[in-house]
Amino acid sequence: ILLLPPPRPSLRPLGLLPSFELDMASSATISSVGAQAALVSKPRNRGISGLKASSSISFELGSSFLGKTGSLRASVTTRVAPKAKSVARILPEASYKVAVLGAAGGIGQPLGLLIKMSPLVSELRLYDIANVKGVAADLSHCNTPSQVMDFTGPAELASCLKGVDVVVIPAGVPRKPGMTRDDLFNINAGIVKSLIEAVADNCPEAFIHIISNPVNSTVPIAAEILKQKGVYNTKKLFGVSTLDVVRANTFVAQKKGLKLIDVDVPVVGGHAGITILPLLSKTRPSVTFTDEETEQLTKRIQNAGTEVVEAKAGAGSATLSMAYAAARFVESSLRALAGDPDVYECTYVQSELTELPFFASRVKIGKNGVESIISSDLEGITEYEANALEALKPELKASIEKGIEFAHKQQGAAASV
Repeated sequence: ILLLPPPRPSLRPLGLLPSFELDMASSATISSVGAQAALVSKPRNRGISGLKASSSISFELGSSFLGKTGSLRASVTTRVAPKAKSVARILPEASYKVAVLGAAGGIGQPLGLLIKMSPLVSELRLYDIANVKGVAADLSHCNTPSQVMDFTGPAELASCLKGVDVVVIPAGVPRKPGMTRDDLFNINAGIVKSLIEAVADNCPEAFIHIISNPVNSTVPIAAEILKQKGVYNTKKLFGVSTLDVVRANTFVAQKKGLKLIDVDVPVVGGHAGITILPLLSKTRPSVTFTDEETEQLTKRIQNAGTEVVEAKAGAGSATLSMAYAAARFVESSLRALAGDPDVYECTYVQSELTELPFFASRVKIGKNGVESIISSDLEGITEYEANALEALKPELKASIEKGIEFAHKQQGAAASV
């Protein structure tokens, strides 16, 4: 077994793939070092990779897609030297079933590829209303452990969802030039409603990852549908806001000349426009920003989706970076399910951190979903950030209420039929 060599206990966010090495045989080991347990009380000093800074991870898989001697290491990893004698071992196997709903789309296809590369996945179930058979056939040729299965149309949706551990929903129409997330609402809200109803009926205990925009509204819709079905678990419904963190880390590293592998910027609020609030004052490693830099970086992070939409000139939205960020969140969820005790991610969830019923912030994820919401990130923020936090609340509140109202109207319409 190859252990990741450690230069120092640095905090490394997850890169393209899980933060581990693949070097081929058939078991996986995560060694959590007891001596580092004190870090648990300081989650903000940990990367948001979902991997503990005090873990050494190694995987061996029977036949590598890089060849028998090849090794695949994520572009950014957590590497720490185990020094303690007390070591707890977790032995995750490729035993988790992941369903991607909207798997033939611009996000779904690259997301499926990235999930296919995870050694923790035993079954990758791909669902869409059309064109998913070819995607599944293509992915099935990749020599990684998971079995790929395809499901087409509403008649096969229940079969797709039975017994899955994680459901990822990128289904919906993409943004186009001049289109706001609110413009997407009427179409995507209906799609999310239908899919969540199926999730509630077939895999109510699964982790549910909502990507379909506008996330600020679609997550509350999902929550209301699950409530109506009597299966809502606040700990297992996630709005995937990871892309905001990925962008913040990238832009800050570029601006300040930092090693991207070391950068961690928490992003709170929501997942659209001014509701996206990067807490630059909480950046790790500690770095100072001028007022102008803070303003420029915040605006760029908030408008990064529009930047991509305009650059693609009508040919799509941020599909590749979104797939990357979604795969990172899936991997964190799988690690939590596998027993990693230190999984932290920023995500949009039901929350009491503010007066708003849903709010994105850093959370600790465990086997049963959200274990705790980290409030410390909002402590000691700058005046600029405090003002921005108050400014985003009315817009986020309106988006949440819009989603809840939609779900209630749909329920009323169904009752009157």
